[in-house]
Amino acid sequence: MRALIRNRCFRFAPDRFAGAMVVLLLLLGPIASGLRAQDSAASPAQEGLRWGRMTAHSEVEFGWRQLFLGGNRDLYRSHVNLDEGLRLLGLSFISRYPENTGPLFDVLTYSMASWGGDPHNTTSLRVEKRGLYRFDFGYSRIVYYNFLPTFANPLLRRGELLGQHSVDAARRRSEYRLTLFPDATFRIHFGYERNTQFGRAFTTFPIGLDEFVLLDPPRTTTDEYRVGVDVQLGRLHVTVEQGFRAFKNDIHTTQPEGTINLGNSRNPANPTSANPQQILLQTFARDSGIRGLVPTTRMGLQGHVHRTLMLSGRFAYSDSDVDVTRQERAIGNLFDLSVLRYVTAQTSSSLAQASRPTAIADASVNYRPHRRITITNTAQFHHFTIAGDVRTRTEQQLGADLRGALPPPPTRLVVESLEARTSVASFFNRFEGTVELTPRLILRAGHRFTHRRVTLWRSEMTEREESELNAHAVLGGLSLRLSPAFRLFSELERGSSDRVFTRVIPSRFTRLRARAHYRPTPALTIGLQLLVTDARNPNPLVDNVRRNRGLTFTTLWTPGERIALSLSYTRTDITSTILFLHPRLRTIETSRYVADDNFVDGDLTIAPLRNLRLALGYSLVNAQGTLPLNFHRPRGMIAYTFPKRFTWSIGWHWYGYNQKGFALEDYRAHTVTSSLKIAF
Repeated sequence: MRALIRNRCFRFAPDRFAGAMVVLLLLLGPIASGLRAQDSAASPAQEGLRWGRMTAHSEVEFGWRQLFLGGNRDLYRSHVNLDEGLRLLGLSFISRYPENTGPLFDVLTYSMASWGGDPHNTTSLRVEKRGLYRFDFGYSRIVYYNFLPTFANPLLRRGELLGQHSVDAARRRSEYRLTLFPDATFRIHFGYERNTQFGRAFTTFPIGLDEFVLLDPPRTTTDEYRVGVDVQLGRLHVTVEQGFRAFKNDIHTTQPEGTINLGNSRNPANPTSANPQQILLQTFARDSGIRGLVPTTRMGLQGHVHRTLMLSGRFAYSDSDVDVTRQERAIGNLFDLSVLRYVTAQTSSSLAQASRPTAIADASVNYRPHRRITITNTAQFHHFTIAGDVRTRTEQQLGADLRGALPPPPTRLVVESLEARTSVASFFNRFEGTVELTPRLILRAGHRFTHRRVTLWRSEMTEREESELNAHAVLGGLSLRLSPAFRLFSELERGSSDRVFTRVIPSRFTRLRARAHYRPTPALTIGLQLLVTDARNPNPLVDNVRRNRGLTFTTLWTPGERIALSLSYTRTDITSTILFLHPRLRTIETSRYVADDNFVDGDLTIAPLRNLRLALGYSLVNAQGTLPLNFHRPRGMIAYTFPKRFTWSIGWHWYGYNQKGFALEDYRAHTVTSSLKIAF
């Protein structure tokens, strides 16, 4: 099993054509992600192509990226995941008829970005006939790669570099939307969305005294259909939409045939007993199927009923149903703690179903009795109930006990069932008033109230368990304009609740936010942001204390069209502690997390010539807390625009990741990207 897992991890093999590709990219030119060349403002305007009365404009950018990587490739792919090869960096096409006189469409727009092997690809299309229809299509593909050696890896000290819950999956999302009569007071829209995820992943099967790594590839599909209308009734805008979402999740968890899985513990089970035996798994197969349907109704209302009064409201209701089936078979020499017996074979099956009706309603009122006074009140009601039941049947072939004896019975049948219901009702109200004392000074004050009621019931309970929470928060703030060049905004919020709702939701908190904006000259802008948060959950079983301090400084200097400089610095200081129950020692311990982070970023863009653009940048992450690390990202780019149609560019990125104490996760990577953009 270990060899199989190691073979399934990606390894880096240098391209045998790397030398030739480096020469090719230097001849063609590059563009680094995030520093893609843009045409100079002084570039000649393109007249486009004409086909009859239709005018078309298009741009295509393609190139080659070369990767030079040293260190941990899995961590590089988990963080950056930019590989080498030929890329279609961008494609755009727009065609239109003058004065909306097209026979089938007036405007057609199409674009593509990052195709050819990058982890994020997008495509979009819009076709529109003014006054008749508007059709939109969007597609995206995101590759999620997470193979961190130090995550969920109890065998790291033995040299195993595979996290036992690693994932390499691709999510594809496509959306279609058709709007009829988009400029009329009565509009109809239809929508369809499909979302799928496929790939490979690992999981663990825990039983008795050990855990076994298994293959667990995700296979999920979601289809959603929507139809709705938008109506303008005088000053009111009304929206009604009906949607249906169907989803399925089929997972086939297996261990390859013919392999012997010794689990995470290589020592025999219960070595001090009279009959210690090696725990192992010979065969495993689990098939899980989930099917669900979620019909949803949405309604919305917004408009000015008077020049001083604006109303808005929304209502949504859904009633989801889920059915789950599971079949599982395991063969080996396992150990069941509930009977203190070895188990040679086990089969299990489950049937479950659940429903969740949900209702959400909110309303907002904005009233301006005077041009300097604004009163706003927002209320929201949310209620949902999760009700379900599960029935499980497990058959076991029992072996010897800890003394080596074979007491009866040789087989064991366990039938379990559970019914449960959880209901949550919450009410939220926020009242806020704003007064403009002078054109330069605005004061704000408000109150927020939250009420939650939770009801729990399970089949073994004689009566329902209920709990309620009431939380209040007061807030105040100001907006000050000392001069046309300087503005200041601040807000202070302080709140508390009468009981603990969850372990991580504070029952007492104080939050201060401030933001300053200074523009001494048209070419220079300076910004400063401050965040101070103190929160605590004083329950003696939780004692969660959080302290957060954040400071961000930004500046932008643009003395002319040919030069721009941006700098930013962010300082984060977070300390969080919480009590937890140690799973093995069964004692109360304290978990402490500290973030002492500094983030620096800067970019300089220069255009020394009309068609030549240079860019330099640097990013640094320096963390000194619980997870100390340094992450350096210098970058550079050169782009030259030839007359009318061509832009050549070459860019470079360097990624230097160093995690203190875990050198096995370090990596250093250079990417050199050459591209050519053609406009026609």
